Amino acid sequence: MSLLGKWIESLDYQMEILTDCTRYKSPRSTCQKCLDVCENEAVTFVNHVPVIARERCVECGKCMSVCPVQAVAGIFPKRTVVQNQLVLATEDFPTVKELLVLYKKGVREIISEDPTVLEGGKQVLEKANKMLDQLGEEAISVSTAPFEKAEKIYSRRELFSLWNKEGQTFAKQAAPAKWRFNHTHLDVAKYYPAFQFTTISVDTASCTLCKACERLCGKNCLTISETSFSITAQACSSCQLCSDICPEQAISIEDQISRAHEVHYPIFKKTCSVCQQPYQTVREHDDDKCVACTKREGFLSTHESRI
Repeated sequence: MSLLGKWIESLDYQMEILTDCTRYKSPRSTCQKCLDVCENEAVTFVNHVPVIARERCVECGKCMSVCPVQAVAGIFPKRTVVQNQLVLATEDFPTVKELLVLYKKGVREIISEDPTVLEGGKQVLEKANKMLDQLGEEAISVSTAPFEKAEKIYSRRELFSLWNKEGQTFAKQAAPAKWRFNHTHLDVAKYYPAFQFTTISVDTASCTLCKACERLCGKNCLTISETSFSITAQACSSCQLCSDICPEQAISIEDQISRAHEVHYPIFKKTCSVCQQPYQTVREHDDDKCVACTKREGFLSTHESRI
């Protein structure tokens, strides 16, 4: 095949699951949002990780929209936006996440000549508008008025400018598909930097500072230093991985909109009363034993009770 032929073939690149997926990062991950949302059963799990069956995939983009870590790579279906209006014909109604992104891109109204399209997305729009209210934004309205595309007369200068823009648009559309992947555009937190969409809580009575959550969080929401366990949830997309992998089940995630803020749990340095080794803890008042010695004593007491 010629170089040109290979290039043309690459234009039809299909969606794929990246190793950013939480299930690639840990066998304890329970996320299956892509599986739950796919109406064509094109997403299946093979050895714990999601796989897209290309013969069943219609590239609707729903799995891309719900993925909390933008691990479904591909080209999200285009929307028709004219000025501040999203025009819907027979295509699917946008998801809540997509509506929040579209709002930040200027969309203030959804119009369609088919009232059933708007009725089908009523609950989604209500949820999105409720979230926009919590974010201090105006609601997105809907209209069943027919869309009329006005005809415009261009001057010579405007025509040259228009042809230049159309040429750039064509170049982008003709570029190899991987260059046009836009799945990362669905990271809602980037569009609302003053807010956070989740609340991360740590049960200090159970946390052992094992640092598994810090190492696996792709959004860098959890930081354990010499002096504190810090949580910055602004970038958190509620993938639940930190909660899933915590061996002590000490982390909980709640979907909740609030002003972006940091939480700091102080870390105390102590000396183990059993092995005499230094250790760190988030409990100011504990039994002064390191994690290893505490677990060893727990194992021995359980073993002795069984004898």
